[in-house]
Amino acid sequence: TLTGAQTVAGVKTFSDKPIFSAGPGAGNTNQSCVRVHTANGYGSSSTKIRRFTTASINQGTDITYADSATLGASFTINASGVYGISYSDDFAGSADVVGISLNTTTPATAIQSIAAAEKLAMSTTANINYSSTTTIAVYLPAGSVVRAHTSTAQAAGTIAAAQFTITRLS
Repeated sequence: TLTGAQTVAGVKTFSDKPIFSAGPGAGNTNQSCVRVHTANGYGSSSTKIRRFTTASINQGTDITYADSATLGASFTINASGVYGISYSDDFAGSADVVGISLNTTTPATAIQSIAAAEKLAMSTTANINYSSTTTIAVYLPAGSVVRAHTSTAQAAGTIAAAQFTITRLS
């Protein structure tokens, strides 16, 4: 446990993973991270926004995770900073596009067809029964809303391979 100002020089070896402060004014002492998995269909009106059944990690105060039967899953950024985001999914019925949207105004539109400013990242599955992953590290201002966004709502069942992780990096 280090307190106060510290000067670190040379190579240091840690016996455990260090936990970093989110920085001054961030409102928490541990790194904020939300990890959800096992997709459970889509929002009823936000038909291209994934829902998830399980939050295996939900720590810190920089990200608020919400899951709505109507709107799907959303991750609201409470503190401006750089965030690492990863979304993986698997589609049994056809090849599909997985993506990460930002403040989308068209959550019932396929990720590849939304406005460029609302598209953070996307990738296409190679074929049916293949997983696809898309990732990005990006600066997000407080108030941003990030979502797992796809191109179809055809995979409405529970998909264990689906997962979404967002972590504040700095």
